[in-house]
Amino acid sequence: MNAYQKLSQLADQVTSDVITQLAQGKVVWQKPWSSYGLPKNYRSGRHYEGFNAFYLNYITEKNNFTAPYFLTFKQAQEIGGHIRKGEKGTPVIYWKACEEKAGERAEEGNDRHGRTFVPFVWTVFNIGQIEGVDFALPAAMECTELQVIEACQRVVDNYPLPRPQIRHGGYRAYYETARDRVQLPELKNFISPKAYHATLFHELIHSTGHPDRLNRFTEEKEAGRFGDANYSKEELIAKMGASFLSAFTGINEEVPENSIAYLQGWISRFSEDKTMIIYAGTKAFKAASYILGLKAGTNQEALPAASA
Repeated sequence: MNAYQKLSQLADQVTSDVITQLAQGKVVWQKPWSSYGLPKNYRSGRHYEGFNAFYLNYITEKNNFTAPYFLTFKQAQEIGGHIRKGEKGTPVIYWKACEEKAGERAEEGNDRHGRTFVPFVWTVFNIGQIEGVDFALPAAMECTELQVIEACQRVVDNYPLPRPQIRHGGYRAYYETARDRVQLPELKNFISPKAYHATLFHELIHSTGHPDRLNRFTEEKEAGRFGDANYSKEELIAKMGASFLSAFTGINEEVPENSIAYLQGWISRFSEDKTMIIYAGTKAFKAASYILGLKAGTNQEALPAASA
């Protein structure tokens, strides 16, 4: 089985899980973090990124693990531990960049520098599945309301130049590509400052698709209308990307999006495209990394925390 066949198999498995959760009213991508933050590799200390962050947080909650910390089989052995008998690992995706060769089919993982990103599927285990090690857990993260708002404003203020315009007025929130402009209602029209910034993050993620930034929009995608496949993919990227920014700044409020029509719409989309959530997660983290100024090659390529 080659790399893409393994990715397809994983996509089928993950999408089935996500559809099951949606049918039960749970939106997996709304919150990729816990009180311990984003899922992390216990030994390296690196956070998992892209789709991996969402999926490992979901696995942590689903199995009632204490903390979203994971290790590979080899890493568990290296620190003197072993996997508890009967425990099943969780797959994560590692995207390895290589130069595109003449005649090769371009994959969705390509970037505009001509590099092809080949997927590798790795298996990790939560520390709750590992015996023989006395794991030390940090204190759960807590931030005051003021600290959260200050962190949110720093993200907005430090958006790399050239930044999109941010204007206020009216009762709609949207990003306009042609004018490179984010439009938001006034702050007073939101239920809280956190809700305002969560909405702003959503629109700022859209803005990273501009040709002068990550160039995510093609003519085909720009022509997308509400409800079609291209619109759905970009909306999922914005939702997941905004969740990453919320995790980074400490916003811990979930946006209630669980109407029957909303859930059924996503069930339909995922049934049609089994790889959507994996690729959207990768692009969402790349968009969030761009806004946060994280270095390419360590975060923007959506590498998992450990590849050993």
